[in-house]
This record gives sequence, structure tokens and C-alpha cells, in this order.
Amino acid sequence: MPDLQQEAIPIPDEVSEQLRLLAALTGVDEQEHLRRAVRGYLESSGREAEVTAFADRARERVRSVLDRLGDL
Repeated sequence: MPDLQQEAIPIPDEVSEQLRLLAALTGVDEQEHLRRAVRGYLESSGREAEVTAFADRARERVRSVLDRLGDL
């Protein structure tokens, strides 16, 4: 997938040092580790958003039943 846009994101020195060490140990460059981390974060956040949206829709579909059960 081609890079569509590059963003400069400030990274604390401690994190930068950890990235350098990780890159040296794994042979995978720092940028690739960052891409993987961002991709993983977006995938997990996206999945969480899907589940939340599904639960919200389901709750709306059965709201009247839930309300009646709450009145018991």
C-alpha cells in the first residue's frame, strides 16, 4: 500500500530509544514498528467501535421489552 500522506508525530525520547533498541534486536526498522503499532491500534479501535454500534442498535430494537422488564 503506497504512503498517501506522512505526518510528523513527536515521540518522547524514552519511546524513541525503545524503538531504536527494538529495531536493532528485530532487524525491522523503526518506521515499520510504528506502522504496525498504529495499524494494530486502529484495527482494535475499529472493532471496538463496531461492537459498540451493534450493541447500541440491538438495545434500540428491544428497548420497549427492556423497559417493560425494568417495570416488573
